[in-house]
Amino acid sequence: MNSLRADISDYLELRRSLGFKLKKDGQLLPDFATFVEQRHAAHITAKLAVQWAQQPAFIGANYQAARLRIVRSFARYRILTDPRTEIPATDLLPRQPSTFRPYIFSEEDIKRVLAACLQRRRSAKPISRWTRYAIFGLLSVTGMRVGEALNLDMEDVDLDNGVLTIRNAKFGKDRLVPVHATTCEALKIYRQQRNEFLADKAVKPFFISPLGRRVTNGVLDLSFMRMTRKLGLRGATDAKGPRLHDLRHTMAVEVLRRCYEEGADPERRLPALSTYLGHTDLVYTYWYLHQNPSLMKEAVGRLEHRWEAAT
Repeated sequence: MNSLRADISDYLELRRSLGFKLKKDGQLLPDFATFVEQRHAAHITAKLAVQWAQQPAFIGANYQAARLRIVRSFARYRILTDPRTEIPATDLLPRQPSTFRPYIFSEEDIKRVLAACLQRRRSAKPISRWTRYAIFGLLSVTGMRVGEALNLDMEDVDLDNGVLTIRNAKFGKDRLVPVHATTCEALKIYRQQRNEFLADKAVKPFFISPLGRRVTNGVLDLSFMRMTRKLGLRGATDAKGPRLHDLRHTMAVEVLRRCYEEGADPERRLPALSTYLGHTDLVYTYWYLHQNPSLMKEAVGRLEHRWEAAT
């Protein structure tokens, strides 16, 4: 029988070869192995898995459920080499229903955010505001994930043909994102500003920081939080509020809303929207229909209209 740690290594290698990134699994499974070893356990049991998943005591129910899911998935692999392995039941530490509602930006909100990006700050270099403006603008019109935008390299941005290449996205896949001519023009302006700032020095990332490096998610999030607080979109001391990722939600909701306004059937366009957003399953795209009150109102109104027409 292989050692627990050897099986963890083999399991991660196998699943990563199938395209899964497993960043959290790679961090947490070795910790689970240490937990098992410290208790001198001969094999994985459901009780051990639950005890580990509930640590530390202050973590929320959904994080506990996520930790247990990681062990459950590995246990299904481990049982092949150790038949004594217990696979934790799916009803142990169940995930709690989410009450999360994304912030849907109005057109005026987005205009204010973009205008704020260009405001001069005494100690900041111009490239900072140009980069923020270009990134926030791109996210608002394409619905790209933040990490996808930040990972763009110069070779991935084809503005002559209006296509961005997203490499090794969330589920390990590449995809092409067509962009509108007006977006191309805005990105061409940024590219010129960027190249002039770098004095035409060859730098791989498309979006750069004042140090000429790739912009990090943490720095961008902090900048966005400060900006939305200044604009009154969140409280002065409120950590909760609009997130950069909500620009993605806003774009998807706006596309579906326009379908209703044009009298088109949103469900017919969901496959195309799903592909554009990089979803691996249509169920993730359907989420926008069910989680946005205004879209639900439109859907109910359309159903009522069909019912009246039928009667």
